[in-house]
Amino acid sequence: MLVLLFAICGQSWAGAGGTKKILVIGVDGVINTAIDYATTPGIDQLIANASYSMNGFSGVPAYASTGWASMLTGVSVGKHGVGVNHSFAGNRFDLYPSVVTRIKSANPGISVASVVRDAAINDLLNRAADEKYQFTSDEEVFTQSETLLGQHDVDVLFVQFSSPEEVGEDAGFQLREARYVQAIQKIDEYVANLHKAIQSRPTYASEDWAIFLVSSHGGTESGVYTNNSEAEINVPIILSGAGLDAKELVGTALSPRENSDNVLTINRNPSGDRTYVRVPIAGTPLQGMERYTIELWIKAGNDNGSDPAIMGDKDWDSGGNPGFILCRSGSSWKINFANNKSERYDIGSSKPIEDGRWHHLAITFDKTNECNVYQDGELVNSSPLTYKPEDNMTSPYNYICFAQEGTQQYSGGSPNWSGTFNEVRIWTDVLSAETIRSYMYLRNVEQSNHPNLSSLNLYLKMDETRGNQIRDFSGKGHHGELVGTATARHPYYPIGLTDVAVNVMSHLGLNIDGSWGLEGNAMKSNVPYRLFKVN
Repeated sequence: MLVLLFAICGQSWAGAGGTKKILVIGVDGVINTAIDYATTPGIDQLIANASYSMNGFSGVPAYASTGWASMLTGVSVGKHGVGVNHSFAGNRFDLYPSVVTRIKSANPGISVASVVRDAAINDLLNRAADEKYQFTSDEEVFTQSETLLGQHDVDVLFVQFSSPEEVGEDAGFQLREARYVQAIQKIDEYVANLHKAIQSRPTYASEDWAIFLVSSHGGTESGVYTNNSEAEINVPIILSGAGLDAKELVGTALSPRENSDNVLTINRNPSGDRTYVRVPIAGTPLQGMERYTIELWIKAGNDNGSDPAIMGDKDWDSGGNPGFILCRSGSSWKINFANNKSERYDIGSSKPIEDGRWHHLAITFDKTNECNVYQDGELVNSSPLTYKPEDNMTSPYNYICFAQEGTQQYSGGSPNWSGTFNEVRIWTDVLSAETIRSYMYLRNVEQSNHPNLSSLNLYLKMDETRGNQIRDFSGKGHHGELVGTATARHPYYPIGLTDVAVNVMSHLGLNIDGSWGLEGNAMKSNVPYRLFKVN
């Protein structure tokens, strides 16, 4: 667990309510259900005056080193470069420095202290700190931190606690494990006592404190890191004070944010007018594909009926028409495809998708070999294919559509499928099951080390905040068009680790330069979510 305290002293940093100060408490390895389960009165006190979510986004990969790099730099792994567990190898902190460095650059007179378990944090992220301490136990770290909080001249204090992660890696990040729950409750004691230390300061009445509590990553019940589970990626993030609204942050209630991970919801228009996205494919590798992988995240609406198209390029009035379709099938889904001889296949999942949850759907198709169907990273169906090399799979229609099919006129489940889309990718190659699982949660895949990047021919992030263009990030220029008006947009995650550094600076009134390329968002209700343009 890391605790980051920024206490800015002096008249130039004082706000109308007192001298601005911030305590940011982060936790390595606290899963998103732990705070609700464990007895945590100290944390509960923070939540009572916080903007918070127990389903914040830690990032991928979900490691402590990656999480702390994201939290302190305000950018994700594609920029800061830290993607190895228990290591900061490959970091680009020269380009994306820690918020500690940015505060020292803004005002060299601010005193910064860093108290950690991992010496590399002091050496790399917090090397600009004036005082640096490293200990082998959380108790020693806490004692030193409490002492520093009692000093009037403290400006910035950075603290790392690691016991929840240590227990989780040994016994599993699970609530059935008493040692893990006890580790969470011990952290709560530290939180409560640090809070008391702040309130005991002789100058507390003239100070304006914010306290942030953050987990750098979650974990699996086995303790093994997989980086493809919600238990690892969803984390509690609590921003208390700082002029923030006291409320739980729910993604569907928030406005979409510029240059952030947003999603596109397509609803059923009561007027009967169709709403969908269409991507022109005439003369592109996306037309008549013979080898491909389709991946997308969806959250189905609760008002679908019949068999509307989730996506496809064919005329769905008959399954024997050439082309492909992903469609609703009961409370689940299936893929249908056929060649120009009307030789069709229907391969479905038996798992529900109409359960109010996000699901990752994936299909791999090799015309003369087999088709595999995956849901949430698991192979759920497979079929050998008997097509010949000369068989033609090309639909006569020139669009791949989402929430509709190739003719853009299908009336089954009229007027269109309703649901939410995120991270749509089409590869003109067959991805392995391991590759699908390893990269399914990763954003900005075009900037990654994905082994099949050269075959990425469509990548719709669905991050747009307005307008009818849906941008293709594959680099191939296959941009889509949003047709119709029954839509909504909102963030995929209500808050993420990259938001922490931005909100620290926002509370302190620190100017943010757009050239820094930060990815976080300010959460104050009286300012725009994004205070600057991201490169």
